[in-house]
Formats: sequence, C-alpha cells, structure tokens
Amino acid sequence: MADEQAHYSPEQVRAILERALQRNGGGDPTSITYNELLETAHELDIDQKALEEAIIEYEETYALQDACERWKKRRKEKFFEHFRSYLIVNAVLFAIDLVTSGGTWFFWPLFGWGIGLAFDAAEAFYPKEKDVERGAHRLLKKEQKERRKRERKESWHSLANSLRKQLSVENKRGKIVIEKGDRRIKIG
Repeated sequence: MADEQAHYSPEQVRAILERALQRNGGGDPTSITYNELLETAHELDIDQKALEEAIIEYEETYALQDACERWKKRRKEKFFEHFRSYLIVNAVLFAIDLVTSGGTWFFWPLFGWGIGLAFDAAEAFYPKEKDVERGAHRLLKKEQKERRKRERKESWHSLANSLRKQLSVENKRGKIVIEKGDRRIKIG
C-alpha cells in the first residue's frame, strides 16, 4: 500500500503516471486523448480555454524544438555525405597521382578541400544558435508550404470526385455530352 503522506517530485509524478497509463491501456504510456487531457485539466480546476492556449503554445514550441533537432541531424548527414565524397575523390586522385607522377601533387586538392571540409564539420557539429533557429524556421516554412500544397491537391481531388458523382461526361459520336440530372449540354 502506498504511503498517503509521501510527496513526489514532478519527474516522479510523470514516471508514476506513465507507468499507470501503460498498465491500464497497454499502449504508449505517454499518449492520452484530448478528452482525457480535458478531463484531467478539469479535475485540476484548469478551465478549457487555458488548456487550449497551453496546447497551442506547447505545439508551437515543440514544433520549433523538433525542427531544430531535425535540422541539426540533416546538417550532420550532409557533412557525412560531403566527407564520403572527399574520401572517395581524394583516394582516386591519390591513385592517379601515384601512377602518373609518383605522388607529387595529390596533397594540394586534399589540403584545399580539407579546409572546406573542416568548416563544414564545424558548422555541422558546433552550429550557431541563430543558424539552427533560422534553418528550423526554413524547414517549418517548407513543410507548411508542402502541407498546404497537399491539402489543396486533396481538396481538388475531392471536388473532382464530387463533380464526377454529380455530372456525367461522355464522348458520343465526336461530341462531348455533359449531363446533370435532367440537364444536358452537347459540345462539338
């Protein structure tokens, strides 16, 4: 039996509730529905408007933090792509130099490209906060643009499907016939 006089830190409360949710539902312990969240807020005397504002604020903050982490990860992936290219190309240049001139010039491109690679590594592993934030905002803007584009496309498909259900379009003897209910239009 639990001690009724015990006090728990916020981290302990979170861990205990996650375990209880996991045992109760068997699923993701950190996942609850909006209605469950609303019910919990009500039990804590938090009104729905305050909860809605907190959710929006959290989602905006989380989205930016998530975008920052994804930007950093992509930046490191790009560095490793650059590094692979550096190794492959310079290995080929070394082989060519070794065969043609005995190894006298390959270190110049190795050194020159290496300087650029060092700057790239510094930006990938020790980025400036303003660069991370700027990159995250660009990433979010791009994703938002793609989402809107996808939504417009889905909207047009939905509209086209709706029109297909309402209209009948046929090609009869070289003429386009459009019918809707008792109306009929012939083109051609």
